[in-house]
Amino acid sequence: MKAKSLLIGFLIGGVAAGISTLLTAPNSGKETSRNLKENAGNIKKQMEELKNQIIDLKDTALRGGKESKIIIAEFLSDVKTMVDEWKRDIHSGQQALHKEIHAIEEA
Repeated sequence: MKAKSLLIGFLIGGVAAGISTLLTAPNSGKETSRNLKENAGNIKKQMEELKNQIIDLKDTALRGGKESKIIIAEFLSDVKTMVDEWKRDIHSGQQALHKEIHAIEEA
């Protein structure tokens, strides 16, 4: 959506610049017409380059999103494994403490 707004802004700015150039042009009509044709080609090239850059940016963002999804899934799996190991380690310690507490209570 932002890219579309950006492109619309460029187009509106280009049209406004063209109109102000026509109204304040010190050249003759033929010279101004020739200059406009030359500039139109340049603007078209710039718009095409901008379009390609936006497409590249979109592709990079999508690729980054997919890669981060994989990395996050791996991270969560590692955290789960560590928590499970911690629970196993703690469980044996808990059993030993319960036995000691029970022995103390009986004594």
